[in-house]
Amino acid sequence: MVLKEDSERSTYTQKVDFAKLRSELMNSDSTESQLTRSSHEKLTSDLAKLSSRLRDEISRTQASVRLDLNLEKGRIREEANGQEMRIKETEARIEQEVAGLRERVEAVKFSTLQWLMYATPYPLELTPKLTVALRGVCTGTAALILGAWRLLM
Repeated sequence: MVLKEDSERSTYTQKVDFAKLRSELMNSDSTESQLTRSSHEKLTSDLAKLSSRLRDEISRTQASVRLDLNLEKGRIREEANGQEMRIKETEARIEQEVAGLRERVEAVKFSTLQWLMYATPYPLELTPKLTVALRGVCTGTAALILGAWRLLM
């Protein structure tokens, strides 16, 4: 049979062992909990740092893109201004050439009119009446030709 003292000793030993086990489990749980908390805090701080770096990188990239777009706009404006200047120069040159052609056409008209008005197929000594009549015919013909010419031009 088991003696009462042995039974009490055994119970006491078991209680002490359970208390030790309980304190070890509490310590272990507390240590693990603390490690988990510190790991969680570290991950949270790393995540905040990465988020901050990502925001900074995004804002830098956006600023770079804005700068590139503004530079490209400026380059396009300069190119458009250059083309505008070349177009104006070409227009001025065309206007000058057209004005020159108009002057030459007017000169040809004038010389044709002079020739038609004053040219006679007969010498002036023949008869003055014939000369006047021929000049009238030539002048009328010249007027008709010039009128037709103006309609066609």
